[in-house]
Amino acid sequence: MRDKATRLVRQLLDRMDLEVTRKKSFDLGRYSSIYDADSITNRRFYNVGAGTFSHPYWTNVDYQSDWYESNSTTAGSINYDLLALEPIPVEDSSAELFYTSHTVEHITNDAAQNLFDECHRALKSDGLLRITTPNVDLEYRAYKENDRDYFYWIDNYRSKSQWRRGSFSGPLTDATTAQVFLSHFATSMSSLHRDGAADRISDAELASIFEELGKEGGLDHCISRCPLEIQRKFPGNHINWWNFEKLARMLKAAGFEDVYESGFGQSFAPPMRDTSQFDNTHPKISIYVEARKI
Repeated sequence: MRDKATRLVRQLLDRMDLEVTRKKSFDLGRYSSIYDADSITNRRFYNVGAGTFSHPYWTNVDYQSDWYESNSTTAGSINYDLLALEPIPVEDSSAELFYTSHTVEHITNDAAQNLFDECHRALKSDGLLRITTPNVDLEYRAYKENDRDYFYWIDNYRSKSQWRRGSFSGPLTDATTAQVFLSHFATSMSSLHRDGAADRISDAELASIFEELGKEGGLDHCISRCPLEIQRKFPGNHINWWNFEKLARMLKAAGFEDVYESGFGQSFAPPMRDTSQFDNTHPKISIYVEARKI
């Protein structure tokens, strides 16, 4: 009886391995049906802020640090500091695709503009840049309406080990909705940060800032007060906000003429529709935007 059960388990595992192999082969075959051998061999697909992402045809572009010690260091990865405002070491008009997920909220406007400029320079004609990042329009609405349930991720920061890893001084479940909102686009200005700016923004001041400056002006005011030296110490902090209008402005300034809002798994580039590889970070709160180089 035990031998029969063992054989059944082995058969099941063999079928699972076969399905994984088939899926992987289908994924890789999709590339060869669309892109030329040079792009595949030289991995001319770039994931900026890639973290632990790994794919045989993609090149990871990320900055190695103690904070992101789990980042992938696969052969051919590019070690690149977005805040340095330097060129990405990729040849002009050579890249097929750029993808960046939940990265631009960690960098300044100048760094984001440099990134978009560099992606436009490096992409081939008809090449695509895909961006996903928290959608501040949704978060601002939740803040104004005190929709605390929207900020579901605070449950991830209940234990001391979790909230200290996130640079917080205590569990987010104990924080006000205003401070949770503020911490998600200007982390070091929130009272929740364990080593943040000297002039933190209180709930009352935050309300006053938006009343006086309006939504976009208030958001810009808050991120302008985030010290860069703290961001370098805690690169997981958020120091920026994004919605479609802001992304479109900056992408068009980079030279992209075709900019459009996308959706989860809805890329115009078939490889980036694979949600096992892409778009799988907090889809409920994210905006998806693509820009095509003409």
